[in-house]
Amino acid sequence: MKKLLFLIVFILFVGCKDDQDDIVQVQPTENLEVEDFIYKAMNYVYYWQKDVANLADDKFSNDKEYTAFLQSFEGPKDLFDNLQYIQDRFSFITDNYVDLENQLNSISMSNGMKFGLGRISATGSEIFGYVRYVLPNTDAELKGIKRGDIFTHVNGTQLTIENYTNLLFSNSSSYTLDLANISSGQIQNTGIRLTLNNSELQEKELHLSKVIDHDGKKVGYIMYNGFNDTQQDDLINVFTNFAAQQIDELVVDLRYNPGGSISTSQFLAGLIAGEHAGKVFGKIEYNQKLSEYNREIEITDSNIKLGLSRVLFLVTSGTASASEMIINGLNPYLSTVLIGNRTSGKNVGSFIVYDYIDENKTKNPKHKWALLPITSGIFNSVDFGDYSDGFQPNINLDENLENLGVLGETNEPLLEKALDVISGKVVVGSSLSTNGILSSFENIPVEQGRAIYELQNN
Repeated sequence: MKKLLFLIVFILFVGCKDDQDDIVQVQPTENLEVEDFIYKAMNYVYYWQKDVANLADDKFSNDKEYTAFLQSFEGPKDLFDNLQYIQDRFSFITDNYVDLENQLNSISMSNGMKFGLGRISATGSEIFGYVRYVLPNTDAELKGIKRGDIFTHVNGTQLTIENYTNLLFSNSSSYTLDLANISSGQIQNTGIRLTLNNSELQEKELHLSKVIDHDGKKVGYIMYNGFNDTQQDDLINVFTNFAAQQIDELVVDLRYNPGGSISTSQFLAGLIAGEHAGKVFGKIEYNQKLSEYNREIEITDSNIKLGLSRVLFLVTSGTASASEMIINGLNPYLSTVLIGNRTSGKNVGSFIVYDYIDENKTKNPKHKWALLPITSGIFNSVDFGDYSDGFQPNINLDENLENLGVLGETNEPLLEKALDVISGKVVVGSSLSTNGILSSFENIPVEQGRAIYELQNN
């Protein structure tokens, strides 16, 4: 998850790192310090350690074999990639942990435009961007960028599978966009070019909240785009207002939420389902080496009791990690209704692993490499955690690029469908579809880790 510094595990990792008798030491004459750190970290904390032959405790019989193994890779990232379980879509490595820490705290160089990417055709490499939402008081808002805008070129260059990372995530001070529109299912340039200026921003993850009077009921609506420990006060304020207005139903919009802190997911569960405070929200399971730290976490006591019997979630393939955990964790206690697309399927957790050189958690001054490997499986109170394929929505509804609507407005398609469920116009379990991004164009097939840490944090 987007996340998480488990202090107790960090201490364990530091305290035992030098006592692993079954891991031989790299020969000191070799310049393989980073690789040595990566291997030992993965061998110790990786959730699937026992399933990866290269991480077996008896893999090497002497220092020479170990050193030769580390030397056989082209660098730290190549080694890391070859130590992962074949089904691992989420583990991540960086050569600059400061950038990673900023990303996990929703801090980035940004102009305020939050976007997705799609492939224009199934056979070509050309892609396009589409605006999901715009952060307030940013350059993108000042320049008139809005939800639903489409762009094809950056700095005059057509976006492709091969170049989009360099063009959109270069941390440059500015870039230009060539805008386009959709006509008869085809993307056509408008001839309009805009310059957007980037600055360091911290996104407010609580993007929208309101109480909607609908069909004689008060409906609380919240759009939440990340689970950040430092922004929990925003959630308290919103749910305090929901309680004061005595809402009858709740719609939680997680369509663009890639996840974040487990503790914030636990906290949100306590705000939604305060009547169940103290009950098991989730179970965290580590590998055999860390199994003594397996634990249960409870629904937080928020002192807020909304009296809800169900909650409606708006979801897409970008709904992941802590977002899926809140759905799974609440399901034994409340009826959960999902509207949108199948979720990501991230039923595992992670924490940052640094190269600490002492028990005071001093980071190695020689480099800034760090890992965000999968370190745990996540289950709910009835031991269900088998959702690696994502949660299938009760009502399937694509976002339509030609009619994305205005977020938070009652005629925005996904929210409108939730309101139809609340009023009884739509029966839960029906399958609906629109001609949206998933059907009109092919989603860019990017690695899930990149989708979470770059596409969602541009």
